[in-house]
Amino acid sequence: MRGDAHRPRGHALVVFRRSAGSDEAFATYAVVLPIIVEPMKYLPPALASQFQGMAGALQGLDAVPMPPIPEAMTVREAVRLADRRDDDLVDAGTTDGSPLALMHQAQEAVRDYADAFRRSLAPMDGADGPHLDTDDDTFRWLLMDERARIDEMTRLVGRLRDDVEREGGTSDGAVRDALLRLGATLPAKYRSDELVAGAARTGAIGTRLAQLYLDRCYRLCAEQYEDLAEIDREIARLEASDDAARRERSQ
Repeated sequence: MRGDAHRPRGHALVVFRRSAGSDEAFATYAVVLPIIVEPMKYLPPALASQFQGMAGALQGLDAVPMPPIPEAMTVREAVRLADRRDDDLVDAGTTDGSPLALMHQAQEAVRDYADAFRRSLAPMDGADGPHLDTDDDTFRWLLMDERARIDEMTRLVGRLRDDVEREGGTSDGAVRDALLRLGATLPAKYRSDELVAGAARTGAIGTRLAQLYLDRCYRLCAEQYEDLAEIDREIARLEASDDAARRERSQ
């Protein structure tokens, strides 16, 4: 709506309309921090233990929506504010307006905006300027604990499933590559390569495999081992069934 999608400013008003073309909307403010912040570092020792359960969410903080749940605002007001403040203005689609949906949509939109901002920092071939590692995300992931990395994997798996279903079984490979790189930062017990392969399958089997593999990851991370054998058996059964169906179709 306002700004250059290839050169985000790093700060934007993000709006979610009540319906397509409506002026009624909800808005939040996206800020991509120039320095990764680790809030746990700044907690006094006496308080740190009380926030251990939130460590994953608080680690490696670099992009935040404020407020976390977008507030009611007309699109016209958002346009006026963005012009006055020289902010980007992002139309993030529609919403049903429920607080939970708004919170999740805000997090996803701000993460996508932050990803676009980081990509824009990479210099053109042959251009002068500071070199940024093209695998910058890996550095960010390594600052997270395992639970936060699994949360990130869950988000990317959702995008992979959307790509696979929308493109009829294919995707541009970018999300899949990101998942493989993220999985490489996790211990082998999470079987991340198999997770990506399962989530990339089409139809209901791919959706179910993605759910099972992610459930397995969360249980391993929480050291809840009692149902892992049953999950592994269902994964094996679904993959074998899908492989057999593919062989029949190819004959």
